[in-house]
Formats: sequence, C-alpha cells, structure tokens
Amino acid sequence: MPRPTLNRHLLVLASIGIALYLVITILYGLQTEEASAGDNPSITKAAAADSATQFVSGRYGVKASDTFVVYQSKKDRSGYLQKENLLETYNKTYGERYPIDYYQVSVNDKKTNRQFIVEVNYTNASVIGWHEILVSPQGALISKQKADILAKQEMRTQGLDPDEMTLIDVDKSETEEVNGTTLYYEKTSLPLGEAKFQVRMEFDEKSLVGYTAQFSLPSSHKAWIDQQDHSASVMTWISMGFTILMTLASIVFAIIYRKHMRFSRGLYLTAIFLAIYLTNNFNMYPAFRSVSGTVNVEFATWATIIFMDVVTVLLGVSLYFALVAGNGLWAAAGQNKWPAWKESKFGSDVFHGMGRGYLLALFILGIQQVLFYAGETSFDVWAVNDPTDSVLNMLEPRLFPLMAWVAAISEEATYRLLGIILFKKLFRNNFIAVLIPSIIWAASHTQYPIYPVYTRLIEVTIIGIILGYVFLKYGFITAVFAHACMDSILMGMSLFSLGHISDILAGIFYLLLPALIGLLLAWMHGKRRPPLTPGELPPRLEVL
Repeated sequence: MPRPTLNRHLLVLASIGIALYLVITILYGLQTEEASAGDNPSITKAAAADSATQFVSGRYGVKASDTFVVYQSKKDRSGYLQKENLLETYNKTYGERYPIDYYQVSVNDKKTNRQFIVEVNYTNASVIGWHEILVSPQGALISKQKADILAKQEMRTQGLDPDEMTLIDVDKSETEEVNGTTLYYEKTSLPLGEAKFQVRMEFDEKSLVGYTAQFSLPSSHKAWIDQQDHSASVMTWISMGFTILMTLASIVFAIIYRKHMRFSRGLYLTAIFLAIYLTNNFNMYPAFRSVSGTVNVEFATWATIIFMDVVTVLLGVSLYFALVAGNGLWAAAGQNKWPAWKESKFGSDVFHGMGRGYLLALFILGIQQVLFYAGETSFDVWAVNDPTDSVLNMLEPRLFPLMAWVAAISEEATYRLLGIILFKKLFRNNFIAVLIPSIIWAASHTQYPIYPVYTRLIEVTIIGIILGYVFLKYGFITAVFAHACMDSILMGMSLFSLGHISDILAGIFYLLLPALIGLLLAWMHGKRRPPLTPGELPPRLEVL
C-alpha cells in the first residue's frame, strides 16, 4: 500500500473550497424568510396510496385493486413564481392547500375498469385534486347548467367562494383533450402578478369526475420558457453532434494508430459503465412512468426503458473507443496519462488519485456554490424540481449515487482523455484543447431545468476547464476520482432528504465510496503477482 503524502497546493485549494461553501451557505441562511419551491415529503408513498384509495372509495364507491405512486411537480408554476419573485407570496396564500410538489397516485379498479389520477399533498396526505380517465362518454353529455351547479357545490366543499369564481372560456388548444365536459373558473381576487387562480372541473354524462387547481400563466412567460428550452435543445444537439464527431474520430485514429492502441484497455470500465447505467434505466421506472401520460402507460414506460437501453449500449460503444483511442493517442505522443494495471505505478496513481480527487472535489464544490449564488443574486438564475431526475421517482433511491461513476468514467474519457488530445492535435494549444471539449461537455447539461440556460453553460464550462487542467497535470485516474468524488458527495447528500436512517447511512456510504474503491484497488495492486519470469506467458487481456 502506498504511503500517504501531503499535497499542500491541493490542500490549500480544498480549504478555499470549504471556506467558500460555508460562507455562501451562511449568506443563504442570512436571507430573511427565504422562500422555498417545496418541502421534503412528510409521508410515505404507501400513505399517499392509502389516502387516494380511501378518497376514491368514499366518493365513487370504487375499491382500488391496483395503485402506483410517483412524485410530480408543477414546474411551470414554480418557474413563473421564482422568475417574478412571487414564491413567498404564493406559499403564504396558496402553498398549504395547493403545494407545488406532490404525489400523484394512479388508482385502478380492474373489475369496473375505472381509472383515477389523484393528487396527494405529500406533507399531510390531503387530496388536492383528482380526475377519472374517461375512455368515452356513456350517454349524452351533461348540460352546462347542471355542470355549473355541481361545480359550485364542489367549490364550497373545497373551501372556495363561488361568488369569487367566474366561469371562463379557455383556448382548447392549450388544454388536454377530455372525453366529456370541462368547465374552467377563475378567481377574481388575489392574483399573483399576471397569474390568476383557476379550477378545472371535469364531468361525465351525469356527475363531477375531476377537480384540478391551476394558475393561468401569462403568454409572455410561456414564450420566454419556450425560447429558453429551444436554446437548450439546440445546444444539446450541437453537443451531441460534436460528441459523435469525436467518436468517429476516435474510431479513425484507432485504425490509423493501431500499433499504439491496446484494444483490451477499457473493457472493465466500459462493462462497469453499462452495468450501472442499464440498472439505473430500470431503476427509473417510476420517473419514466411519471411522463408517460395516462393512456397505455405500461407500454409507454417500457418502450422508454428499452429505448434508453439501446442508447446506453451505443454510449458504451462510444466510451470504449474514447478509452482506447484517447489512451493510444497520448501514448503515441509519448505521454502516459493512464497507467495500466501491470505497471508498477498503477497502485500509487490510484491511491494518490483518490486523495487528490477528494481535495479537488471540495474545491470545485466551493467554486460551484459561488457560481450558484452569483447567478441567483446577480443574474436572476432559478431552478425547478424535475420529477424525472428525482430520487423520489426511483424504485431503489439508494442505487442512484452509483451513477456518479457513470458520469465520471464516461465524461472524463470522452472530454478529457480523448477530447483534449484531439483538439491539441488541431490547435497545438493547451488552453484551447481544454476549453473546446469543456464547452461541448457543458452544452450537454443545458437541458437541466435551470434558467436562464446560458448560465448552466458557463458554470459547467468553468468546471470542465478545472478538470481539464487536473487531467493534464495528474492524469486520467485523478480526473475520474475528482469527478466521481464531486458527484458522489452531491448524490449521496440527496439521500439525506429522504429522512430514513437507512437512507442517511447509504448517503454516508457513498460519500466514502471513492475512498473505499481507491484503497481497495491500491491494496489489490500491491498484492498483484510478481513480474513474469522468462518463458512465462502474459495474461490474455489487459483490461484496466
């Protein structure tokens, strides 16, 4: 086992990162009455399912034979409130009754073939909205007069004053198609900026089958969001295009420089990448189901998982060639950026790379915290919760932090090990060779729900430049550990919000996992077989 050595420069950087993180955290805490976009769940999914089934049974006499719970968020509403600095007002006026984040429960009765979607407040288990999925009307549509009477009765039940609610016409092109009659009412008082409180009432041929509280958002805000999402989409496609070109270049160079290539390199890393990623695709079943609509949900969800599996395999192929070609091109240039297992320095590089990784991760997290704070205070940056990327929408949330290694291995291989040498060949300048792949990498992160989207491009580019110079100075293994440590800390801490002792312990485990992996590999390498004796055949594959 290698002996620990103190890198004073990295220790200073880590101390700076910790100090910055603590200072920014204190500044956040000093902000008076800071508004939050949502609280953590106070009830379990099982409790939400019980609340939904009791509601459906009590109101419609339907006994549920099947339920499924996902986490959902009113992202559009959250975005508008944050952009216009109205979130605190919303929380005081409407937040308790109509929270932004909630559980959505699918309730099915297989005997009667009736299906309901019930929205449950995940802090107190109260039902905040529901609707029955109507296949087709069974008779003549309910009259508008009768529907209006039933709607006003329900408003009183929900604690609303019908005299403050006005029946309005809504552009049908902006609403979901419903097989029945739908009425919209708007509150004439207590608007939030240009947004007004509305309720949507759905009816079958004789009764109320749906109640949803919503807010009308100004068209200017919707247009701004559409423009931002379009910009993020364009940047993502550009990033994807350049990444594909880099992959094609890696294949070409692997053929041209085949004498310098060792095609067994990276097999284990590619296998680890595929095993974790494919497992995560299945683990995200609830997340994919949350965006699969209400028709043929099971088919749509599994179709998404299968599609993601195909994409994952293609990404695995791209990763493999990035590892092979990147390592080979650096070897052809006379630099060993990634020691092999059989080399005597491998164990030391892993051990010290792990230590450097933690120190660098602390520095990067401090820089990232400063960028977030500067963005929020000076550039009106805000973010919304994304149900498709939440641990609340995973079959086993405690597996999620393993994705830190997927990101670290694939992104450091593609944008540092391969990307830097490719652009170094083109421009023969280290800064440009680091900057361009960092921008390409950052552009692929702009579809996260952070607005304005250009701020995410700047933030991730800065982190990419730091990791690029880490790679040039210390090599691939340190860059991977720095990236993995950073993501493991963030993803491990995300488990703390779940509140259960097992989740907290799992989060702590993931904070320590990079250290455990580094120590294990260094120990195993120290126990490796001695050098080959004359006449002894070498191993068939060199995979690390």
